[in-house]
Amino acid sequence: MKAKLTFDLKEDQHEFDCVINATKMHDVIIEVRQRLKYIPEISSYSADEIKMARFILDLLNNEIEDAGMQHLF
Repeated sequence: MKAKLTFDLKEDQHEFDCVINATKMHDVIIEVRQRLKYIPEISSYSADEIKMARFILDLLNNEIEDAGMQHLF
């Protein structure tokens, strides 16, 4: 499959940047989710830090689900 996108960079710079960097952002989100998942297994973190990591992971997962993007992760 091929797709061709055309941007008027004077008006569409932000959208263009989002398209160009989408793969990088996807990789960053995957890495952050993985790190947050394994924080409870690392004994050097306090109970409060573990609780916060779980909270942030749940928040991130909920946002991904609300956006209908869970199949991408």
